[in-house]
Amino acid sequence: MINPANNVGIGGLSGVGGNSGSKPASGAAGGASFTDALKKSIDEVSRLQQDASKAVEDVASGKSENVDGVMTAIEKSDLAFKTLLAIRAKLMDAYDEIKGMSV
Repeated sequence: MINPANNVGIGGLSGVGGNSGSKPASGAAGGASFTDALKKSIDEVSRLQQDASKAVEDVASGKSENVDGVMTAIEKSDLAFKTLLAIRAKLMDAYDEIKGMSV
C-alpha cells in the first residue's frame, strides 16, 4: 500500500551526504557512517520501487482504483532513483579526481 505521508525524494536522501543527527559521522566511534547512510538510502530507493510496482499491479488487476496514488508512487520512486544516480556520479567524479592526484 502506498503511504503518501512517507515523502522521499531529495530531502529523504539528504542524510547520505551529511550528518542527519547531532553526532558526527565518525564510523565505528560515533554516529552512522557514510556507508551505513548510503546503504539505508539504497534500501529506501528499493522499497519505493517495490511499492510503485505493487501499486501498478493493484491498479492493473482491479484491486485498487487509486491512479493518483500510483502516479505519486512512481514519481517518488523515479525521483529517489535519479537522486541516488546523481550521488553515485558525484562519488565517481570524486574518486577519479583522487585517483588522478600524485602523491
